[in-house]
Amino acid sequence: MKKKIIIAATSARAFAEAACASGDEVVTLDAFADADLNSIASEAYQVNMQDWQIDIDDFIRQFVKINLDNVHGFCYASLFDAVPELLNWVATRVPIIGNSAETLKKAKAISFFELLDTLDIVHPKVSLDYPQAPGHWLSKSVGGCGGTHVKLAKEHDLGDYFQQEIVGEPVSMLFVANGKVSQLIGFNRQLVAPTIVLPYRYAGAVGSVKLPDSVVEAFCNAAKKLTNAMGLVGINSLDAVLCDEKLSILELNPRLSASFELYPNLWDVHLQACNGILTGLHINNASRAKMTIFADKDIEIDIDFAWPNWTADLPNQDLARNRILKDAPICSVLAEAETAELAFINLLERAKQLREMMR
Repeated sequence: MKKKIIIAATSARAFAEAACASGDEVVTLDAFADADLNSIASEAYQVNMQDWQIDIDDFIRQFVKINLDNVHGFCYASLFDAVPELLNWVATRVPIIGNSAETLKKAKAISFFELLDTLDIVHPKVSLDYPQAPGHWLSKSVGGCGGTHVKLAKEHDLGDYFQQEIVGEPVSMLFVANGKVSQLIGFNRQLVAPTIVLPYRYAGAVGSVKLPDSVVEAFCNAAKKLTNAMGLVGINSLDAVLCDEKLSILELNPRLSASFELYPNLWDVHLQACNGILTGLHINNASRAKMTIFADKDIEIDIDFAWPNWTADLPNQDLARNRILKDAPICSVLAEAETAELAFINLLERAKQLREMMR
């Protein structure tokens, strides 16, 4: 039966596409209201962001415009990491499909690392005070996402806590849980697009990567322990860094994440797991990859620009977004191949081709 569902995310297009492909009607709240999102959502509301964080007052202004009659529920992604109390506000008005605001708050609190210690899950050292120990350290903010809150630590830094830097490959695990049992979906290699101000800015990922057996075991054990300890439901992800086959967990995202799009449609999997039902997953061996293309200078996109069919999250001309400022996202590039290595190569080739087309 067709359901009307509200989806809130920094960028909601991928989740909305999956929901519509599954036969549901979607109303979206996100930071971009991209052209391809507008073409599928029954209503798409653009929410202001300030310093990569949601403008709470504007979110409420947009939310109250939605007619909540016959709304089945509310799904969310990264929009609430720093403001779980706003998710609580939403929960008083419409059912949440996914982990509760309290679970999100626990996952994003500094005390989360104490839970990792209790569960014997390896993670980098953390400190509330500027570390005097040797080595490189990072400054982070509670509830930050997309790497925009991560900087090299400096004394008197304004971050909420410090975390020891581990040089290695950034990886993630996408999994689904029903409150008691967790089930692997896939592993991903994360991509970054650094700037001087944002040295760890998230830029996408390559899905279905192969990892050593010991790393697979460490990832799956961490997901299992956290599911049991926190009662996780629906689709979740774990971010980590891999160094010499040693895995260190960086954070838990107890909500939909960007790597959702790197696998066959997971919408119904998410909804059923939130109701306590885990179904068999049939993930093919192909790898999908996605990269955000950022503007390296202020640019103007012609209204008649012919976007390739392997692009998504396209600028919305109706909202005067044809002028894109330096370091702002332009769109996403998508690729797929038999292996993760080939998908990544295809992704880079398409990104280069698109930049040449926009010159």
